[in-house]
Amino acid sequence: MLNGGLVLGAMSGFLFSGEFRLTFPRFKRQYLQVLTGGVLMGYSAALASGCAVGAFFSAVPSLGFNGLVFGLALAAGAFAGVKIVNRIG
Repeated sequence: MLNGGLVLGAMSGFLFSGEFRLTFPRFKRQYLQVLTGGVLMGYSAALASGCAVGAFFSAVPSLGFNGLVFGLALAAGAFAGVKIVNRIG
């Protein structure tokens, strides 16, 4: 029920906002970039035995050092990813 409500709520939000439109990448290399990013995210989720929300938000309130390390690595990876995308695109 929660997942269904999440999907219906998101769908009603973008339909009522009038800002929804399908877009497709202009260049074929962007398909490869998206595919590579998806594969890396899936592989990382399998290594972490879950998702970023669980890895970060369950360790930090417990004062686990792994939560701090994960948060720093997540921030560094996001920063590097943005720099790479800006340089490529």
